[in-house]
Amino acid sequence: MIFDSKERKLQKDLFVLLYETASNAGIEIIEDKINRKGGVCRLQQRIVVIYDASAPDHVRNRLILDAISQMNPDYVYLPPKVRQLLEEKGAVINSTPSVME
Repeated sequence: MIFDSKERKLQKDLFVLLYETASNAGIEIIEDKINRKGGVCRLQQRIVVIYDASAPDHVRNRLILDAISQMNPDYVYLPPKVRQLLEEKGAVINSTPSVME
């Protein structure tokens, strides 16, 4: 996938947002030289994202977004942009509707 400089900047900014969101939600992110695409796994009760150190931002973003989609949004804060991306991706956001009395 070829990106121009504007798209690369957008992907980098999105990476920062997704990384912070995932870290705040307790998702462990491991960047290492694995010579593989990477992936998302569950280790005991934790969600872990692993990707190659040379992976482009759009690949990192996809993996981190996949991990965030496995979280229960009732218990973690998801910025509006992240919620929008999850909805576009088709991930089910299980937020409980508020009841007004």
